[in-house]
Amino acid sequence: MKKLWFFAAGLLVAQPATADWWQALTAYEQQNYNLAQQEFEKLLPLGNKDAAFNLGAMYFNGEGVTQDRNKALAYFMLAAELGRADAGNLVAQQQQNIDAQSLAAVEQQLQLLKQQVQVWPKSWENEPAVVERPNPIKRVPPKYPVAAAKAGQFGYVAMRFLVDEQGKVQSADVVDAYPEGVFDRESVRAISRWQYEATGSKHLFNVRLDFAMDGGVRVEKVEELIDQHQLWQGALMGSPQHQFLLGGVLRLVDVQSRNYLSIDDSLDIEPQLDLSVFRRTNPVKVDFDGFVGYAVVRIADDGTITEELRADFAAESKVKSLLGLKLTGKFDHDVYQIVKNDVGHNKAPWVSASFKVPASYSANFWWDQAAQNGHRGAQRIMAAYDKRWEQYLLAQQDAEVMAWVGSRLILEGQRQQGLALLDAAIAKSYPLAEELKKQLM
Repeated sequence: MKKLWFFAAGLLVAQPATADWWQALTAYEQQNYNLAQQEFEKLLPLGNKDAAFNLGAMYFNGEGVTQDRNKALAYFMLAAELGRADAGNLVAQQQQNIDAQSLAAVEQQLQLLKQQVQVWPKSWENEPAVVERPNPIKRVPPKYPVAAAKAGQFGYVAMRFLVDEQGKVQSADVVDAYPEGVFDRESVRAISRWQYEATGSKHLFNVRLDFAMDGGVRVEKVEELIDQHQLWQGALMGSPQHQFLLGGVLRLVDVQSRNYLSIDDSLDIEPQLDLSVFRRTNPVKVDFDGFVGYAVVRIADDGTITEELRADFAAESKVKSLLGLKLTGKFDHDVYQIVKNDVGHNKAPWVSASFKVPASYSANFWWDQAAQNGHRGAQRIMAAYDKRWEQYLLAQQDAEVMAWVGSRLILEGQRQQGLALLDAAIAKSYPLAEELKKQLM
């Protein structure tokens, strides 16, 4: 019944974790059960299914705690609800050997444990979103740092910033960057010179700048990077540092690719990462006009659309069915995504090959795993896109999250709540909080 964990030496170190997953595992292996229990319990609010499972194992075996099979079952049930498949099988076995009265007591314990969980699992299936914002009318490309160019480094910087009523960029901040600190400064300089359409209103933006030489990031180089630092193996073993870095690498290669990866939560994590789905496919175009919306279609050999796997037509779309229409180009795949959101522009819809993959091919999946394992940097990245982590970090009074959520609330008309968060961020000395408040007053 004892759950054994194995971890490799020489793992790449990135940003530190808060609630420490590796410290918990190390303590457990060294039979320092008191420390292990404390660290596993710290991870429960993060929705960490493995921490719940290991606590169940400790109570089942009486490791550092008084043996309590009922409490163990409650932890196993929690682990199952958090998404650990083998916990579900174990629960089914244990429930066969327990009477109704004891099971009712276990259910009560489970409800108490569930109250501790602040971040619950989510589906990673893709949900395209259309957000109405002003368009950029002037983009200034960032300079490639000389040292990075000489070293052949590639990467990206994801940023957020405020655009004022005149369309000028204010208060630019880095959300995420890979490699950290290499391209940040030039990205901030470039974004600060961008100009958007003047709308008379303020807007918050998230933008990503990519850095690559010689026609983009080659998949082979990314494979070398992942192998060199054992990112895939370390991520599978639960290292938050590896998971955090793997998320950054996958985000980089995903954006550089022309392909669309359709996340299917029903697919299992593969033992090996196959980056071939990121290799660029031949360009394909639509051979029709009037479509506005989002669709995933299957085509025949001649490009005729034979099946709408998914089709969301905007109200402005003149095309209401894609069946029988054609794509043109040299086809090396049979499923394609078609997207056109900008109704007022004459650009043709974007067409990209679509591949169905497990959630483990998604950067957000690994950042979420790292966040559950206590990595504060991953939690902050997720908070920029995921309400679950936003709410968690607000409860933790994270200054960075308070500042940007406060800014958003002010723009949404919740001025009092927004100012309270900005003032709290200022009190915690978050660098941009004062500037954001000044811009929004």
